[in-house]
Amino acid sequence: MADASHARQCSIQHRWGSGEVASSIDQLADLLDELEADDPEHPDVWISDNEAGYDVAAFAGSRGLVTWEDHDEVRGPLHMEGFSRREMLDLFTMVLQGRTSEVDSLPWVPGYGA
Repeated sequence: MADASHARQCSIQHRWGSGEVASSIDQLADLLDELEADDPEHPDVWISDNEAGYDVAAFAGSRGLVTWEDHDEVRGPLHMEGFSRREMLDLFTMVLQGRTSEVDSLPWVPGYGA
């Protein structure tokens, strides 16, 4: 996969604590591959759009859970369930490419989905 052509100032958080600047779709795919490991203490990975001020997280497990949180806590947390790995990658790619209105327009539900 090619690098995102309109990449924003985004960062990613790996499942076991390290973080880095997000620069490519391949990097996002590798990040989501981390969800294959069995580790209940570290259930998620996420991407932050540092310009727009929000995070999108994807969780391990069969629920296909993703969450959206606003850095200013004006709105959220919000969640959706039933996402495949491919759909998670599509969502993370939207964030990387700065497609904030598309991310925001998805059918988010209030709460963390617990």
